Amino acid sequence: GLEGRPSTQYIGGHMPVYLWKGSIGGDIFTHGEGNLRINQIRGSYNYVTPYFSGLVSVGGRLGISQVRLDGSKVRTPQGSYIDGIINHRDLVLSNTLQNGFGGTWELSALFTNADIQVMASMTNLVSLGQSVGNAKYAHNKTLHFFGQYFYTLNPNLILQPSISFQTNFNVLQAELRAVANFNIKNYAGLSLRGYSGRTFDALAIVAGHRVSPKFSLFYAYDIGLSGLRSVHDGTHDLIVRINLDPIFGKNLPPRIIYNPRFL
Repeated sequence: GLEGRPSTQYIGGHMPVYLWKGSIGGDIFTHGEGNLRINQIRGSYNYVTPYFSGLVSVGGRLGISQVRLDGSKVRTPQGSYIDGIINHRDLVLSNTLQNGFGGTWELSALFTNADIQVMASMTNLVSLGQSVGNAKYAHNKTLHFFGQYFYTLNPNLILQPSISFQTNFNVLQAELRAVANFNIKNYAGLSLRGYSGRTFDALAIVAGHRVSPKFSLFYAYDIGLSGLRSVHDGTHDLIVRINLDPIFGKNLPPRIIYNPRFL
């Protein structure tokens, strides 16, 4: 494989809280790339309200971020690395393992109804910079958009085409996906990452099965299309989704509607 290749792990959970008219969530995220590793613990809340025969949700996520840089693996053009002695000849870079702590944040909004689902989010649009030794680190600001349409061919077959893109305001990447839902329980389709000759990265075969109302499995297999296909061709993605019963506010009494005639 490619030395220093990106590696990401994520685990998260979200649940409705009817008492607060929304939901809460939490996740643990870790990402390694080259000599850099980012670990985050994040919590979120989103408010949900009916709107135009659908639902609107707005929310935010805050987290603590640890950035770790292994200076012993960094190599600078002007540095000296003879006989195991590391000298970057740089006033900022250290030759030891450095850690820094800071914050991360995200805002998002979503609208969904029986026909469409549209979502947009902004992450670290204003970066909360943090120190890593003598160096300064700023998280990438990211804008993400997702749109999906539900087209019912018959009660047992629903087509779900979608488009998404994300950008750090320097590079744009898009993904086109066409998925079919059979009998409400089975999913199958294709996903194309990229929008032009230079950005085409992979074609993914996706499939899923709803084992029960509370348990679903999803799988994707990547077929590389770019110059990096020799190191990421044949990637397997497995997602396990567990739907737990809501705990907080589930058995709240219905909202009282006052009638002026019977006060």
